[in-house]
Amino acid sequence: MTLQTKKQIKSMFILFAILVSFSLCTFQAAALQDQDVNNQDNILATVNGEKITLQEFEEYWNMIPENYKLQLTKEDLLEQIITQTLLIQKAEEINLREDPEVAFKINNTVNQILIQSLLEKEIIEKTILSDEDIESYYEENKEDYWQEEEVHALNILVETEEIANEVMKKLEEGQEFTELAKEFSSSSTASSGGDIGFISKGTLTSKIEEQLFVLETGEISEIIPTERGFHIFKIVDKNPSRYLELSDVKEEIRGQLTPIKQQEAFNQYLQEIEDSSTIERNIELLKDESTEKEENNAESNDIK
Repeated sequence: MTLQTKKQIKSMFILFAILVSFSLCTFQAAALQDQDVNNQDNILATVNGEKITLQEFEEYWNMIPENYKLQLTKEDLLEQIITQTLLIQKAEEINLREDPEVAFKINNTVNQILIQSLLEKEIIEKTILSDEDIESYYEENKEDYWQEEEVHALNILVETEEIANEVMKKLEEGQEFTELAKEFSSSSTASSGGDIGFISKGTLTSKIEEQLFVLETGEISEIIPTERGFHIFKIVDKNPSRYLELSDVKEEIRGQLTPIKQQEAFNQYLQEIEDSSTIERNIELLKDESTEKEENNAESNDIK
């Protein structure tokens, strides 16, 4: 089997899974089809008398993620819809809906979709996190947004002190730090000129930080021996210790608070529904079933 064939098969199964999933979610498809069935210009295909309309096709197409569309054409999708239609027709022909297990699964899936749609409509769409909510949370938890002093540094790491001295000499002669990093450094950041980005206090070993954080922007450190080798640093930029601004963490806070607020809204919504409903529970049935299982297990153990 060629690589291309494998990719085609994989794409087919992915698409089929999407179609099956989408079929479970689109209860309006039949109604839409009924609206367009008399418009012959709108019919893409007919499968054993069952019509597939352009509008129905576009709903399927819009459902497919953009990254999958790169592997597919609209003709591919139409063929998969036809395949799906044939399989569903066959399932209907052998009365699979009448199978108790299948009927239970269908009903359960429909119920889950209804619940999901209800929560989206009544909870997610209606739960709004205001700027005031975010600002209030920020002020109450400001200590969580304390940022230690940080420096933006470049680094050259070499194996021997002899090489480190050679690099220092070239730096003193005015050669570019980034070019020397690319030439001499054994660090993973060598290809990017030794750029290690911003480093906060407490990130590196105390031996390095003692020299690193006393340097000013543009200054180069002495040679720092460590277990990994010999380091030379250059400071590109510095940020003092500070509280992060609300604008810096606003979206982070929104991401933290939104699910919490949605959960609170759901709890309240569910409580209101329960309070206005009549619920009768017959827990005794569960206890009887549990007792029967325990007795059966006890009898089995006695036999053993």
